[in-house]
Amino acid sequence: MKLYLVNPRFEPTIWSFEGLRPFTGTRFLTTPLGLATVAALTPPHWEVVVHDENVEELDFETDADLVGITAFNVQYQRSLEIAAEFKKRGKPVVFGGPYCSLFPEAFEGKGDHRISGECEEIWPEFLKDFEQGKARELYRAAEKKVNLETSPTPRYDLLRGERYNVFVLQSSRGCPFQCEFCDIIVMDGRVPRTKTIEQMIAEVDHCVKQGAHYILFGDANFIGNIPYARKLLGALVEYQEKRGYPVEFCCELTINVAHQPDLLGLLQAANFYSVFIGIESPRRESLIETKKLQNTRKDILHDIEAIHAHHISVMAGMIVGFDSDDTLIFKEQYDFLKELGVPFTTCGTLMALPNTPLLKRLEAEGRMLDLEWSSMNGHGAADCNFVPRQMTLDELRAGHNWLIRCLYRYDAFSDRLVTLLNRFRNQNPEHLRASLDRKFALLLVKILNYYLLTFDGERRTFFARTFWRVLTDGPFSTSKWLEFFRWIAAYRAFRKYVIETHGDPEGMDPDNPLFSRPAPVEEPENKRLLVCPSPVV
Repeated sequence: MKLYLVNPRFEPTIWSFEGLRPFTGTRFLTTPLGLATVAALTPPHWEVVVHDENVEELDFETDADLVGITAFNVQYQRSLEIAAEFKKRGKPVVFGGPYCSLFPEAFEGKGDHRISGECEEIWPEFLKDFEQGKARELYRAAEKKVNLETSPTPRYDLLRGERYNVFVLQSSRGCPFQCEFCDIIVMDGRVPRTKTIEQMIAEVDHCVKQGAHYILFGDANFIGNIPYARKLLGALVEYQEKRGYPVEFCCELTINVAHQPDLLGLLQAANFYSVFIGIESPRRESLIETKKLQNTRKDILHDIEAIHAHHISVMAGMIVGFDSDDTLIFKEQYDFLKELGVPFTTCGTLMALPNTPLLKRLEAEGRMLDLEWSSMNGHGAADCNFVPRQMTLDELRAGHNWLIRCLYRYDAFSDRLVTLLNRFRNQNPEHLRASLDRKFALLLVKILNYYLLTFDGERRTFFARTFWRVLTDGPFSTSKWLEFFRWIAAYRAFRKYVIETHGDPEGMDPDNPLFSRPAPVEEPENKRLLVCPSPVV
């Protein structure tokens, strides 16, 4: 039998990095981990084809016996279009993935079958039933969480790795913290489950053999289990040393990594070049409100400086629209990120995701709005789905627009990038970098051509001034200059997204914020509206 797995096309978001394509020659940022895992869980008597619409055209005339479609919320509409085309051709369709797991009701009647939840146990059960002609319409994962030691190595050999910038792996699921807005603890639990160290080294090696130069650990919190993280990092250091550092890593983790000096040293030794941290807000009140208490224990600036000193860039998740936020928050966020030296932030408005404590609280308070969830982009967007407490929705959206455009002005991005790179210290051990090859040399030529051989004087001046400041303001290190060109290349993608989605960054002035004092907010006569929840993952 034949299985045709489909990853629908993504609409542009701040994570799309579409502006990188002219530099890298790749088609999409990340490999589809979910489909690669489903492929690995499929019995060997099935022929499996994985098609990612983000890198290649779909084959609607496939002779497959079953079509499987995954979807995040921003892929929802396209997933329905794809399903309809296959159903016209008489092909049975099964939906799965993050959106179907969190909000399976959205797919009811849209295909033949739905898979909701972790796939390690229910996917083989579904295929067995399908072969016998008795497959149910809906399969839900059991309440007991999956033992990840049973999860197979993703089948990245079924993909064309050269079309992607980054391969994605996952060493754990779950997070021990309790942020009010987070759906991870609802989906995956608060007790991190982990794969074995041997599993992870095998998965890393599989990706390297498929051509990976960069690997992202897609864990919700890479250090959710700190003893395990130490063991895994130690094994990754050993792997890198034996093989001459063939790959660079990045991950998502929490700010308390800065309170573990040995972890920072291991991250650097293992060749981690970047980490994503949910910093969320400069306001302690907002962090306490949302139960992000791990961000309140020490000084965040000192924490970020400690991470930067280990040659590791920080990408920051930032949010505006907490109940403790008034209209002054936008200027505070801008100044805070400038001080932190964080070039890339996914700053967006707060949203209440399905089944989260935040959603339940806002429902009880009658503050939820009836919005079309599948069109929401989350990070980098003004997709608030409830009535804010200390400002109007219009003020929140206008303030967010001002903020994100200010953040990606030429001068603002340059200031943050220079602050980051000048914290790199050359006394830290340098490692061979996977990016130092012929492909990187070609990338470098393209970057220089884009920024210097142009009639756009602002672009040329931005590059020249930033280059000079990095050259003269701090010690030399190979890592520092690799990060400079990496972020300069990525900035083209960020700026492109902001211009197309929010407007020209140069049209906003950081020294002239929209609001100088909080405006009083009148309570609406009828605050309680219909809720139609959907995740943004």
